[in-house]
Amino acid sequence: MSTLNERQRVADHWVQRLRDPNPALGWSGDPNLVLAFHAITNQWELWRHEPERNDPDRHVMIAKGPVGQEINEQAIALLQMQLVERDTQRAGNSPEQQLERILEENDRRDRERTAAAADALADPLAKFYHEAGRTLGVTKTNHFIGE
Repeated sequence: MSTLNERQRVADHWVQRLRDPNPALGWSGDPNLVLAFHAITNQWELWRHEPERNDPDRHVMIAKGPVGQEINEQAIALLQMQLVERDTQRAGNSPEQQLERILEENDRRDRERTAAAADALADPLAKFYHEAGRTLGVTKTNHFIGE
């Protein structure tokens, strides 16, 4: 069996899992999904058949896997969860709400990075002030001028 035939057999097996509902993950299924392997880039691609009046064979790329990733149970479950997360047809998941969640997550990550950077600088800065104080003969740093 050739590699392409084997890839097609694998794609046919796993695409059915994407087309069928998975209530445990909140996935309602999608009969219009197509799973393809791009041999040049060594990546799996998920396409959705979305015909239009002038283009009945139109397909839109939905997702692309990492280079060299094998498709397995775990990869399919992860993909289903990501599809559920991005499904704009679900209540409370409009594009505006998705954007708001993304912006909130980005803000949270920025706050975490800022806090981590401040923590990383705090200890060396305290050591610097301590050594500078010793060098300059300052033993107390909590006195204000004029006390």
